Amino acid sequence: MNTRLSIILFLALLTGLSACKKSSDAPLPVHTTYLNFVNASGDSVNYYMNGTRLNNNSNLYPQAASGYVGVLAFAQNYQVKKVFNTAGVNVQQLFSLPLNLDTAHYYSLFIAGESASLAFKTIDSLKADTIKGTCKVRFVNASPGATSFDLVAGSASTFAGQGFGTASGFRLADTSSVAHVALYPAGSSTAVVSGTVALLQGKSYTIYTTGKLNGTGSSALGLAVMINYN
Repeated sequence: MNTRLSIILFLALLTGLSACKKSSDAPLPVHTTYLNFVNASGDSVNYYMNGTRLNNNSNLYPQAASGYVGVLAFAQNYQVKKVFNTAGVNVQQLFSLPLNLDTAHYYSLFIAGESASLAFKTIDSLKADTIKGTCKVRFVNASPGATSFDLVAGSASTFAGQGFGTASGFRLADTSSVAHVALYPAGSSTAVVSGTVALLQGKSYTIYTTGKLNGTGSSALGLAVMINYN
C-alpha cells in the first residue's frame, strides 16, 4: 500500500512539473522600433537586416527614403548592397553596419556612400506641430568631406555650421508661401545650391545634402527633401 501511494505521489509530481513547464513555455517578447533608410548616394541600393532584404518591392533610388520601417530593436546588423546587375554573378555588398536601436523610437539611417564610414543614423524626435500656418524643418549634412554648410530654408532661422553626419533639431517655418532654400559653405555668402520647396502646414521635413562640394555627375552637390511627420 505504501509503495502504491508513493507511485501515485510520484506521478502527480511529474504531472505538476509538466504543467508548470507548459505554462512557462511562452514565446519571448519581440521588441521593435522604427528605422527610415535614406539614400543620399548617387546609386540605387537595397537594404537588409541580419541578411534579410527589407525593401522587397523596389530599389531605393538616389534622393529617396523608405519611410519608417518596423525593425527589431537593440543590436542588429544592417547591410547595404548594390542593385543586382544582370551582367554579374553576385549582388555586391557595400557594407555591413551594426546598430543598437532602442524601442519605440524613430531613427533615420543616411547612406552617403559605399562604406560604413559614410553611413550614419539620426534620432528623429517627431512631434505634432499644432501652430496654424507653420511646419517643422531640420537640416542634415549627408555630403562626405570636411566642408560644413549653412542652410537657409524659408522663415526658419539659419542652420549654421552643420558638419557631415550631423543633424539639426526641427525648427518652425512659415507655410504661407513657397520657401526659398539656399545652401552655403559655412560662413560664405555665396550659395552653392538654391531652389524652392513647398512646405505644408503641420508636417515635419528634413532637408539634406547629397553628393559632394565640387562633385560632378551623380556626385554633384545637391539638396533633397523628405517628410518625417505627416
